[in-house]
Amino acid sequence: MLSITKEFRFDAAHKLMREDLTDEENLSLYGKCAKFHGHTYVLQVTVTGEVDASGMIINFTELKRLVKELILNRYDHANLNELAEYKGIPVTAENMVRYIYKTLSEAPVFEGLTLKEVRLYETPDSWASITG
Repeated sequence: MLSITKEFRFDAAHKLMREDLTDEENLSLYGKCAKFHGHTYVLQVTVTGEVDASGMIINFTELKRLVKELILNRYDHANLNELAEYKGIPVTAENMVRYIYKTLSEAPVFEGLTLKEVRLYETPDSWASITG
C-alpha cells in the first residue's frame, strides 16, 4: 500500500491547565507551559490507498484544501484554549492530535482511503502522533 504525507505549519497560542486545579497546582504540574505561550506547530498528515487512474492516491492540492478548511482555518493564530473542542481538557499535543485525527478521518473525501497517521510537532524535537 502506498502512502503520501503532506506537511503544514500554523502558529497558535495556549497554556496548559486544568480548570479543576489552582494556578499553583497547574504550575507544579505543567511548569512554565502553564503560562500563556505560543508555538509554530508542524502538522503532518499521511494517507494510504490505491493509486487511481490519475496516478495518485489523492491530489496533494485536495488534501491541502481539506486540512486548511477543517483545521488550519480554526487553529492558525488562535488561542487554542478558547476553542470548543478543548473545553474542560488541557490543550496538549496529545489532545490536539486526537481531535485533528478524528476530524480528518470523518471527512467524506477520505472514502476509500485510510488516514494512516497524523503527527503534530509542538517543537522540532517534541511531537504527538496517532495512527489509524
